[in-house]
Order: sequence, then structure tokens, then C-alpha cells
Amino acid sequence: MKGEIELLKRRVERERLARQQAESILEKKALELYYANMELRVLNESLEFKISQRTRALETSQTRLAALIGNLHSGILVEDESRYIVLTNQMFCSIFDITVAPEMLIGLDYSQSTEQSKHYFENPEEFVSRVNEILLKKEAVINEKCVMSDGRVYKRDYLPIILDGQYTGHLWQYKDVTAEYYAREDLARSEEKYRGIIENMELGLMEVDNDGFIVHPYPRFCRMLGYEADELIGKHAVDMLVQPEHLPVLEQQTIDRSKGIATVYEIELIKKDKSRIWVLISGAPIFDLDGTVVGSVGIHYDITYQKVMQRELEEAKQHAEKAQEAEKQFLANMSHEIRTPLNAIIGMAHLLYDTQPTEEQSEYLSVLKNSAEILRGLISDVLDLSKIRSGNFEPQYNEFDLVGLVNSMVKTFQMKLEDRPLKITLDIDPQLEKMVIGDDLMLNQILINLIGNAEKFTEKGKITISVFIKSRHDDQINVEFSIADTGIGIPEEKHDLIFQSFRQVDGDIKRKFGGTGLGLAITKQLVKMQGGAINLTSQLGKGAKFTFNIVYQETNKKIALEEPRTFEHQRQSAAGKRILVVEDNHMNRKYISTLLQKWKIDYQMAHNGLEAVEMARLQVFNLILMDIQMPEMDGYEASITIRNSANPNRDTPIIALTASAMISQKDMAFRAGMVDYISKPFKPSQLYDKIQEYCCNSDSVTVPINQNTYKSSFSDEKTVFCFDKMLDAALLKDLYGDDTFYACDMFEMFLTVAMPEFKLLNLAIESRNTAEVARLAHKLKPTFGMVGLTDLEYKMKSIEEEVKNQAPPSVWIPLFKDLEKFIQPALEVIQSDYNKLKKHEIELYSN
Repeated sequence: MKGEIELLKRRVERERLARQQAESILEKKALELYYANMELRVLNESLEFKISQRTRALETSQTRLAALIGNLHSGILVEDESRYIVLTNQMFCSIFDITVAPEMLIGLDYSQSTEQSKHYFENPEEFVSRVNEILLKKEAVINEKCVMSDGRVYKRDYLPIILDGQYTGHLWQYKDVTAEYYAREDLARSEEKYRGIIENMELGLMEVDNDGFIVHPYPRFCRMLGYEADELIGKHAVDMLVQPEHLPVLEQQTIDRSKGIATVYEIELIKKDKSRIWVLISGAPIFDLDGTVVGSVGIHYDITYQKVMQRELEEAKQHAEKAQEAEKQFLANMSHEIRTPLNAIIGMAHLLYDTQPTEEQSEYLSVLKNSAEILRGLISDVLDLSKIRSGNFEPQYNEFDLVGLVNSMVKTFQMKLEDRPLKITLDIDPQLEKMVIGDDLMLNQILINLIGNAEKFTEKGKITISVFIKSRHDDQINVEFSIADTGIGIPEEKHDLIFQSFRQVDGDIKRKFGGTGLGLAITKQLVKMQGGAINLTSQLGKGAKFTFNIVYQETNKKIALEEPRTFEHQRQSAAGKRILVVEDNHMNRKYISTLLQKWKIDYQMAHNGLEAVEMARLQVFNLILMDIQMPEMDGYEASITIRNSANPNRDTPIIALTASAMISQKDMAFRAGMVDYISKPFKPSQLYDKIQEYCCNSDSVTVPINQNTYKSSFSDEKTVFCFDKMLDAALLKDLYGDDTFYACDMFEMFLTVAMPEFKLLNLAIESRNTAEVARLAHKLKPTFGMVGLTDLEYKMKSIEEEVKNQAPPSVWIPLFKDLEKFIQPALEVIQSDYNKLKKHEIELYSN
């Protein structure tokens, strides 16, 4: 029993312990569950917070995206994979005239929309098939053009939406580009229009980069040169198309275009078939958006035909000028040939008047004299008209005494009309009290023609000449001249006729009064050349009045009061007389000075016209020897200035020294106030005779130019100096007589002075400096004659004439080359004879 109780107690104790252990475990597990529950509760609360945050963020993002899409200027439609609307905006609704708010469309099935909206497009069926094609391919489409039926133009984008590699829908975007599209279309049409214009204008365009490589040759340019475009692109334009001689032009154009300067120039281009064409190129730089020059464009115009025409015109002009020169030369020669016997006829007629002819003979002589005078007038008029028409008659402006000129002219006619019942009166504006600048020679010719015309057609009555200032502006005065007569008058309907060449009022006038009908034509041209105009007022039987005006520049110099003196040959011996020699050529100065020294004549030298004018202002000379062509101021200008300026040599005879045989130059010398001329090279006797004529008493005994005049260099035939057979010994004999000292000096001058200038001529020819070539050729020409090289003198004369006649270098360069071949042999001969002359001098001096 006791055992059972113990056993029961132990069981009860085990059960108690087990219960306590179970309770402890339960309590522990309950606590763990509590803590787990608490932790779960915290996690749940955190998760709910995060979910709430994410939801709010998503809603915010969705709101922003919806606002962004809603404000886009493009129509947006987002569809899911089943084509249910996920998102759209108001612009999309406006495009397709959907009146429901965009948010009301979300969740709607849009699969039938393509068919429903196709009528909005220009090509409905094409629109449907294209949308289906895009949805089938599910590939992005960007900037696809859609033209609407109302003319609007949209660019359409399709973007598939791929998430985790799965297609989940797509986005459509429609952007209105109507304005941009039509602007581009207008620009394209404009470009096409102007491209067509340029092509029709036969203008070839070509674009090159900054290095000169061809970027874009236009079709017309390709056709112009015979190339295809791909044959030109990438090639260097200059290396491929341009002639080497045009490279300097191209280099300068490239520099200008790099500076942003547009240029126009002419060059020759090489075609594909190696032929050449001339093109006029207008080049301009090409700028990028930043204003940087990235290349240039050249517009090429084929001017080959024009160049050919220009060359032919130049040749025709040269032929015309040569023909004109030939005509001028013919007229000059004809004038000379006719005037020589004509002057003899007139002179003999005057002499016959002094032989007490019978009345019948006097009548015959009068007819002979009048006919000769008419013929001489005709020759002068034809020559003057020829000069005017050839352009060789130009105003020469210089200072002169206008009042004195008119007074002298009137006095000349008054003396001529002493025995006729015709009075000439002169009325001059008292305000004309200063010297003026203009062409006095032209004015002189105009007055001669008009006063002579009035005198011819007025048998009795009066001729009134008026000169007054019509207007004044600063130092410019508009002087009006009028010549009125009481002669036969001119019918009003014939006023224009009389100013035409070879025209007179009618045949009766010509038969009764004679004349060529050229005087008034020449007068009108002379007035016009000075910027003036001539007018006529006249009635038949009531006289005529010619009025013309010329603008002159008034100077500050008062007109001298003394009367101009009439030149007469001086009646004194040449001994002790003073001569001014105006000459720029060293050899000519040496030649003339040596002769004057031998004749014991006092002289001074001027190297050009300016020096001559200054020397003439300071002292009196009995004679002036004036070279024609000189630097700074030529002989014509110097003579006119001396004749028309205040100086003591206004009436001193001036003799022209000219190397030209042209009659026109000699006529011009007389017009300039010279009284005579000597052609270079001249013999000592020719110069001596002119000095005797103008400086010496005709009754005095003069010493002829012969061996007694020179210091002879030889005493017998053994000492006679013989020049080389290549030289013109006869000419040298005329020039230097027996004076080998003189000849030696001239030969030395030729070698030391003239030959260096020949090198300058060579340089001028190489540089194509025509003005310098003409000057040096004229200057060197007589020096060859001075040493007996007459053949070379003629060759140099040919060069001078061709250059002055404006012949191209291709004409006169060969002439120079031909001359050049003879120079060295000629120099050797001159040097040899010079050495012989020096030796001859020593031998004579030692003897």
C-alpha cells in the first residue's frame, strides 16, 4: 500500500513537473508569439506606409505625365496590347474632332478607330493599310508624313512599349508640321525656279570647299565643260580646269573670297576634250550657320563668243585706225605735195603783179590768185576736219590773254579790209581783265572761220564782234562770243544745213562766193569739243549773227597793257646774239652746242619745256631752238606758254627741232606759235641758214658753211679719215665736215650715253610699257643717224611709228628683235672707229 502511495506520489510529482515544464514552454512560446505578433504588426504598419507613399508617388507621377501629355503640342494616344486606351490628350481629340474629354476615353476599345477616322486623311485606304502594317510589325516609325484631307500635314511617330521583353502596348504621336511643310515646299519651288532660270541663262554653278576641291558641280556647268558630275566631285578645281597663266588671278580671288568679298573676273578653262573656253566668273563665299566661310560658289558664264568678237573688233579697230592713219598720211602728203607748187603759184602771181601787167593780164592774175587761195583754203579745211574726226584734235589748256587774242584777230581783219566799205567793230566786256585758262589756238581758229565767213558774205556795212561774260561761278566764267554782220543772210529753213560738211545754202552762193562748205562744220566741232554750243539767228537779206559760248577758268593774273608786237626778222648780225636751245637728248645737245661754239654764238641750254619757260621768263633771247618731244613739258606746250605769258620772249622766233617727218606735227608746231622747223638729224649748213634767216641782216656778208667755217683736221689726202663701210660716210661728212675731233666727241657720246638708254628700251619692251617704248624710240632714233647708222635709224623709226599707231606688241616686238640683231655688230664698228678717231686726234695734235 505504501509502495503504491509512493508510486502515486512520484507519478503525481512527475505530472506536476511535467505540467510546470509544459506551462513554462507554453509561456515561452506565448511570449515568442507575442513578440512575433508585435513585429508583424510593426512590419504591417511599415508596409502600409510604404504602399501609401508609393501609391501617392505613382498618382503624382501619373498626374504629371498626364499634365505633360495634355500640354504637348502633339496629339498623343497610348494603347495597351489589346488596343484599349490607356492615355490620350486634348490635342489628339482636336485632330480627330473627338468631343469627349480625354480622361473619359481611358479604358475604351480603340480597335475600330482606324476605319472610323480614315476619312480625315487624303488617301483613306492607304492610311488604313499603313496603320495595320505598323501594328503588325510592331517596329518604331519616326516622322512619317500624313497628309489630311483638308490640307494639313502631320508627322506621325509609332513607339511600341516593351516591358521585361513583352509587348504591352504602343504610343501614337501626331505633330502638326503644316507651316513648316509648305514653307519647305515654297523654298523647294523657289530653288527649282531659280535653278531653272540659271540653267536657261546658261550660267554654270560650281561649289568648292576652302581647299578648292569641287563639292557640287551643277548640271549646266558640267555640260559647259563636257564632264559628268561624278568626274568632277572631289577633284581640285584649279589643277583640273585652269590654265597656268591664270593662276595669279585665281590666287587673288581666293584671298578675297576668304575675306568674304564677292568678286567678278575672266579666265580661260580647259574642257574635257582639252579645248578652251573663256568664262566670266562671279564668285562669292559660302557661310555656315556660325558665319564661318566654308567654301565658295562660282557662277560661270561662257563668254568665248564675246571674246572672239572682241578680238575681231580689236583687229577691225586696228585696221580702221591704220586706214584712218593711211588717210591722214595721204591727206598730209597730198597737202604737202599740193601746197608746195601752190605756194609757188601764189608767190609768182604776186611777183607778176609787180611787172605792170595789162588790164587783161591783171584780170587773169586775179582769177589765178583767187583760185589758188580757194584751193589752199580747201586743203586746210580738209586737213582740219580729218584731224577732228580722227580724234587727234583735242583741247590743249593753257593760260592766255583772251582780250589780246580777240584784239589781234580784229586788227588783222581791219588791215585786210582797209580798201572796202566794210567796218569791223569790237565790244569787249570790261570785266575781262585777267588771264584765262583754255585752248587759245582753237578759239583763234573759230574766230578766223566766223569773222572770215562774215567778211566773205558782207560786201558793205559792218561786222560787229562782241565778247562778254554771260555767267560766273567761282573762278569759272562762261564767255559768250557773237559775230554779227549786215550781209546776205541765211533763210531760216537752211540754218541747220550750213553746219554740215561740204554744204552751203545753195549752188548760187557757192558759185558766187566760192568756199568748201567746211568752215562752219569745223567751227561747230571746235566749239563742241570745248563744251560749248553755237547758234545762228538770221534772215535772208538782213545779215546773220553767230553766237557761241565757252567756259574758261579765270586766273588771278592781270592782263598786260602793252600791245603785242608783230614779229619781224632781226636786222642784226648773228655775232653776239643769244640763242636758247631746248633739247633733252645728250647727243643732240652736244652736236648743237659744238656748232654754236664754232660759230661764236652765245647760247644757253634747257633740258625740257619747263626749264625753257622759266629761262624765257628771266632773260631775252634772239632765237629759240625748241625740241618737240620732251619729258615734263613738250615743245608745243612750251611754245604756247611762252607766246601767251608775260615774258620778254613773247615775240622771239621759235624754230622747232623735230625728228618726225609727219606734216601733222609740223602743222601743230606752227599752231603752237613756232615760225619754222628743222628736221633731225640736220646738217650744220641747215642750222646755220636758219640762224642767218631769223637773226641776221639780209644785207650783211655771211660766211657759207664749208671747210673755212670748221677747224680742218687734215692737210692733205693722206690724213683724210675713212669711216667704216658699214656707216653712212656721206651723212657723217655732211654732219661733221672734216672735223674728226667733233666726230670723235659724238661717237664717244653715243657709246657712253645713248647705249645705256638702249638697255632701258629693252626693259620697256619686255614690260610692254608702250608709252616708254615710244618715248625712248623717238629719243634714240636720231642718235643712230648721228654716228652714221642710218639703217638702224630707219628700223627704230618703224618701231616708234607702230607703237604710236597703237599696234599690238606682236607687231613691234619682232621689229625690235630684228633691230637688236644688228646692235652688237654696230657697236663694234662704232667702238672701232672711235678708237681710230682718238688715235687720229693724237696724231694730228702731235703734228
